[in-house]
Amino acid sequence: MQKTFTKIFKDENLPFLELRHSNSNLHYKKHFHDTFSLGVNKKGISKYFNSGKEYILKENGLSIINPKAVHSCNSCSEELNEYYMLYLDVNWCMNIQKLINKDVNTFIEIPSYFIDNEEFYFEYTTLCAYLFEEHDSCDKEDVVIGFFLKFFALFLEDSRLKIYDEKFEKIINYLDTNYKENITLEELANKFELNSFYIIRLFKSQMNLTPRAYLINRKINKSKELLQEGLSIVDTALECGFFDQSHFHKNFLKIVAVTPKDYKLNFLQ
Repeated sequence: MQKTFTKIFKDENLPFLELRHSNSNLHYKKHFHDTFSLGVNKKGISKYFNSGKEYILKENGLSIINPKAVHSCNSCSEELNEYYMLYLDVNWCMNIQKLINKDVNTFIEIPSYFIDNEEFYFEYTTLCAYLFEEHDSCDKEDVVIGFFLKFFALFLEDSRLKIYDEKFEKIINYLDTNYKENITLEELANKFELNSFYIIRLFKSQMNLTPRAYLINRKINKSKELLQEGLSIVDTALECGFFDQSHFHKNFLKIVAVTPKDYKLNFLQ
């Protein structure tokens, strides 16, 4: 017998989002949110209404709900619907859109209420599952930024030009020197007296990486040196500022495409 549940993800370090994971066939009246929202069904089929139009929401379908859009989404049967719904602060979304198109000065509503896209469905459900898992808030923020840069780019003309700022090299040097620390975007913004989204824009323009991705890459590059010198995997992880071996292992594998253990074996005499 299926069991109903509702789980809510909130993190004080990620105040711009709230994620709901539910297994339910409760019906909702037409309503609206002040947030920008994105939802999917993992199991089950729903009738999805948005701004006077009706869609059938099933696997591979994403519901797109602009702020204050009147909508509802209800199960078509007695079967429980398992779904994710992510609510995002509109100003945060506007700042992500501005990273794509420098002329954006207010949130640009998405012209589609529904897309049927297997790639984005898979990436979105993977993102939602990741947010509920035990990961550092900085890593979660980076994954969310990466997904929505790609998502909003579907609907915005890309006007990004390479930008230059003398502070960029200072930020790079600071990250290179302090790679052991888990430096947050907010800390960088405060130290260099820059807007956090401007810093993201600088890094995307100069290196096509987020600041967090650059820092993780720097940590991994240093860890390769230490493993070659014979340092243990445990000590290497600690020396490079990873929270634990699991965090180190996942990031090393993503960047080097081999585990730390297998990499280290190449340098044993």
